[in-house]
Amino acid sequence: MTPVDIFWVAAGLIVYTYLGYPILLSLLTSGRRQPAHPLPEELPTVSLVITAFNEESVLPSKLENSFALDYPQERLQIIVVSDGSTDATDDVARTFVGNPGYLFLRQEQNAGKTMAQNAAVRQATGDVLVFSDANSMYATDALLQLVRPFADVCVGCVCGELHYRNPQRVAAGKGEGFYWRYEQFLKRRESLLGSLVGANGSIYALRREFFEELGPAIISDFIMPIRVRLRGLRVVYEPSAIAEEEVAIGFSDELRRRRRIVARSLYGLWSVPGAWNPLTQPLFCFQVISHKVIRWLVPLLLLVMLLTSAMPGLSGETPWDWFFGSQVLFYVLATVGVLFPAGPGRLSLFYVPAYFCAINLGALLGVLGALRGQRHTVWQTLPRPETTDTGGN
Repeated sequence: MTPVDIFWVAAGLIVYTYLGYPILLSLLTSGRRQPAHPLPEELPTVSLVITAFNEESVLPSKLENSFALDYPQERLQIIVVSDGSTDATDDVARTFVGNPGYLFLRQEQNAGKTMAQNAAVRQATGDVLVFSDANSMYATDALLQLVRPFADVCVGCVCGELHYRNPQRVAAGKGEGFYWRYEQFLKRRESLLGSLVGANGSIYALRREFFEELGPAIISDFIMPIRVRLRGLRVVYEPSAIAEEEVAIGFSDELRRRRRIVARSLYGLWSVPGAWNPLTQPLFCFQVISHKVIRWLVPLLLLVMLLTSAMPGLSGETPWDWFFGSQVLFYVLATVGVLFPAGPGRLSLFYVPAYFCAINLGALLGVLGALRGQRHTVWQTLPRPETTDTGGN
């Protein structure tokens, strides 16, 4: 295979995962509409699981938000698990002890989000488990909307819709919002096609009987829905169940987050080989490879494109001079966006390439880390946006 062939294969795979796959999803789901599920006559009991590590700044608002949800008090259990927090998270959580249906648990060691969820579910009493983060604020009717699809006995897991707020208009947040709207489109279409590939850790629900304890290195909101799908049940998207979060401060924060997510997701995917089997799950296997696996390989494909076009491009060969030059220009724009987030980085011309490069560099580090055995079992709380925009870099 010549360098020219390699260039076009790499370019084709990138175009496919970002553009071809969404177009194909649109064609396959043309004419299908989001089903409207009626509320059951008797609402299921719900256990809302909130995991927290050093979240003293947001936990009071999260718990106030949780107790204000429009769901029958006698059918709602709220569980907070402090994962070895070293700030005032435990003190905040204890102030709510005594509220009906409230349970506070503490893990003495910072063992990670997945282990905290395992501990919570052991104490859960609800027929439906809802998993949330301490910084995710739910719409008043979020739980009501989240349980609606369970009226269909073929549905085992439901993912809600996450909205990002960017009150300080940070550059990285603009890129994150743009990218997340794209991901929401894919989730809607995958749900209409049959099943989502993974859920969103900020707001997703699971039938209690299908919960399985996972190891500390496995990212639960990706692997748990896959296991549900492999049992023959559907994982669906419910856009009317809304959670809201503030975006991360800077591109470096997003890079670290993506690195951790990809490393844990790749490791977790190896634990469910059925997701890779085109003989037993052909459609779902196609979705996993198209949406996840090729996406994780994009940074390597970008590097291949740059290297295979460099020599003919620098030699002035047409059209390779244009191919190579356009890539260099893209990375220059990304660099400007990262270095000056409070200035030109606020413009889409700069923050879109900057965010694209940040998440793909994070993905590359995540893939390499997973191959080296890094597991990222514990977490670190990202800084929250405050009153000024420093760009977080």
